[in-house]
Amino acid sequence: MNNYQADKCTHCPIRSKIYCSCLDKDNLKDLSISARHETFEKKVVILSYGKSIKSIYNILNGIIKVYQLNEEGEQQIIGFLYPGDFFGSHEGGNYQFFAETISQVKLCKIPIDKFKMHLEKNPSIKDRFYEATINELSLAREHINILTKNSAEEKVLDFIKMISSRQDKMGQPINPVHLIMPRNDIANYLGLRLETVSRAFTKLKAKELISLNSFESIILN
Repeated sequence: MNNYQADKCTHCPIRSKIYCSCLDKDNLKDLSISARHETFEKKVVILSYGKSIKSIYNILNGIIKVYQLNEEGEQQIIGFLYPGDFFGSHEGGNYQFFAETISQVKLCKIPIDKFKMHLEKNPSIKDRFYEATINELSLAREHINILTKNSAEEKVLDFIKMISSRQDKMGQPINPVHLIMPRNDIANYLGLRLETVSRAFTKLKAKELISLNSFESIILN
């Protein structure tokens, strides 16, 4: 094992936020043998609905959107994943959604069979791994909570707060809120028309609930 392979997990920028943080030095180096860091450009589908689970992933850098297809073959976005988020596991043995990059993304990828071996060897990470899998379920809960809001302004404001909370989870300032995803993806996620989302941003600014440096950089007042 070369030094890079041994060190990539030891010096991982998100290690403190994911399940392997509880591993000691030797077990972490053992895990690093199975882990691969891969970089993907924007608009690359990482995994597809119905495909057999081959690997699990943690996001090191960048943002991914998670979606399903409706009966017309149109995307229905169910969540956005940020650095530190885990995805790719499911008890049924098949991926239950599509995952596509919104920006350039760097992932930590581990073959599922190799990872199961590490789980058996290191019982201490089972609880942390369970917490990580719960994150996948929380996407649906977050989505439902926002969709139940009465007005477009409430939905948009809750969405901005959600992204602010994600930034805080990553150790970044809660303001400004950086909306890297396209506005049409936000509209899709919120179940609104694109022009309705644009009007909602304008109304929130008029009410001084937000300040717009630009669409990608928003201040929550």
